[in-house]
Amino acid sequence: MPKVEMEVAGLSRPPTEFHNAFVVVLREKHGHRRLPIVIGFPEAHAINVEIEKFRHPRPLTHDLFINTLSALNVSLTEVTIHKLQDSTFYAYLILDTKEELIEVDCRPSDGIALALRAGAPIYCEEEVLQKAGQPGTEEEVEETQRRSTSSRGATREELERLLEEALAREDYETAARLRDELRRLKRKEEEEDE
Repeated sequence: MPKVEMEVAGLSRPPTEFHNAFVVVLREKHGHRRLPIVIGFPEAHAINVEIEKFRHPRPLTHDLFINTLSALNVSLTEVTIHKLQDSTFYAYLILDTKEELIEVDCRPSDGIALALRAGAPIYCEEEVLQKAGQPGTEEEVEETQRRSTSSRGATREELERLLEEALAREDYETAARLRDELRRLKRKEEEEDE
């Protein structure tokens, strides 16, 4: 099955009230499709730490794993998201021991956090992208950005309408921003009423 190279487009909170849930959005490196994956807070933190290049004084778990591989002269060559079953994504790591390639099962979120640290490519099987990927064009990306920036100063009703539209498009990044803006507006209205 052909694989498509992906890159991390960003992290966001899903618009619904999932407790401690985040969405990591992967996008096609040489295309416009996106793949949103719901992950937990610890995994989102591990990914964000590497995206922001924040360095802890002591190694975190994913740093420890990469350091251990390095000490053993093993390298992480790729991470592949290869299956979607019952709304769960499955992935594997490919480790190069210099003698053989070893495939190790992992959660996509952990694989992404490790790939970012190792500078390894992230792939997604074409079949998985066809099932769960979101098609996108440059025009859609530009429209999303326009709607996002045009929401500043909007009324509550306008923000709610934009949020519904973003959810219908499954554009969780924009929806999360709009949800946060609605919350700020609500707090401001409550403060003015006091």
